[in-house]
Amino acid sequence: MKKNSNTPKRKRLNREQRISMTKNWIKTYNGKNIVKGYSNWFGVDLLCAIAELRMAGETISVDYEERVKKSYQDKINQRKLNKENSEFEPELINELDEDFEFIAGYTSNGMPYGIRKDELMEDESTKTQHYI
Repeated sequence: MKKNSNTPKRKRLNREQRISMTKNWIKTYNGKNIVKGYSNWFGVDLLCAIAELRMAGETISVDYEERVKKSYQDKINQRKLNKENSEFEPELINELDEDFEFIAGYTSNGMPYGIRKDELMEDESTKTQHYI
């Protein structure tokens, strides 16, 4: 027995099938941004929507396409930057581990926490002063 998909049929169509439906979809579309509407309705990205709408005879400005490409590139660059910033080098973590006398655990970012050696030394030096 075949499993039913929860994804609507319109979002499972291939390009050829979508283009055959595009003319009728354009006639019924009432929104402001036809590219965004097409993208949402058929479940494709904006660049694919631009290409398919052009195949169907719609005029989409080159300026709009360039802005979409730039936004995709900016998103890729931002993800790379976030990935570089979020990754700690193992050498740095090992150096931090050496600063601890007792490591109680690690944060979600991989940073250790616990009792530092210098904190332990401070406590011992204050104890000896009280007894003298």
